[in-house]
Amino acid sequence: MTLPRFHIQGHIYYITTNVYQNLPLFKHPTFIIPLIDSLNYYRYKYRFKILGYVIMPDHIHLIVWPQDQPAISEFMRDFKKFTAVRLIRQAEVENASAILQAFANAGEATKRCDHKIWQDSYWDTNIFTERFLRQKLHYIHRNPVRANLVANPAEYPYSSYRNYALNDESLIAIDRDWS
Repeated sequence: MTLPRFHIQGHIYYITTNVYQNLPLFKHPTFIIPLIDSLNYYRYKYRFKILGYVIMPDHIHLIVWPQDQPAISEFMRDFKKFTAVRLIRQAEVENASAILQAFANAGEATKRCDHKIWQDSYWDTNIFTERFLRQKLHYIHRNPVRANLVANPAEYPYSSYRNYALNDESLIAIDRDWS
């Protein structure tokens, strides 16, 4: 069942997208770099603010705020398409045969492409209050702790928690002018 999407100008969006069949691809830092680069590129191309993120081993959560016409579907289409190409290339460079085989198996299973990285579609919800935004930020920042990857959110390097709590802008800058 596909839920309806509500693209409302001025709303902030909480987005989740998964790697196909929950392959823990993002346990490898070299596969995270293309995500960060692409996220930064598309934030400027589509003019949106990044308020929060976490990159988990098999999925990502984003909190984004479009500044022009809502273009969440276009952003996600382009982001997933471009990162898929970059992730395949990274696996080839690293000669990561198990990962390449998983991509190929996923492509064969769907019969739509040679390699498949992302699950179809994504999940999004509109954020319309500051309280709900803070709730979603708390949720994504606690995700690595709930998954037993770290004991404290500050220990997880691929999360905007470090931006907010430690002023660490080393991976990607976070837009904090939402409050």
